[in-house]
Amino acid sequence: MAFGIDDLIKGVKESRKSFLKHLQGIREDQWDWKPYAECKSIRETVAHLISDDRATQYTLEHGKFPDFEEMDVKETDIQKLLALLAESHDQYCKFVKEKFADTPLDTEVPFFSGKAVLGLAISGISSEDYYHSGQVAFIRMATDPSWDYYASIYGGM
Repeated sequence: MAFGIDDLIKGVKESRKSFLKHLQGIREDQWDWKPYAECKSIRETVAHLISDDRATQYTLEHGKFPDFEEMDVKETDIQKLLALLAESHDQYCKFVKEKFADTPLDTEVPFFSGKAVLGLAISGISSEDYYHSGQVAFIRMATDPSWDYYASIYGGM
């Protein structure tokens, strides 16, 4: 069987699951810590990923750049942010499945500031998940040198 839309969606869900694993056990003081002013805190990163889900879906749906101010998430409560993150990701995955179920993954589609092959456009959200997982890991290690990254993320490889 050829690699298809279900495989892509599975990969997108796995990258988000990996990101969420980085959040398990975060202390209260770590949610807003920044190594420097221009960096996003973990709290801001969660809000950013909600915006990423929404913006990527909007672009795939409408074929044009979204208004990023409309995508901004103003919520700051952690539990509400995590609920919104789950919701935005579920909506993104459902949208992709419904809209592109029968579309070949090598179809060129309008994507943000140009065009992209559908398979790469869909899976682009995974790049965001993994990139921001690294940011969370950095913050956690910088604020808690005893945090065991490998044990926490990979089960103590």
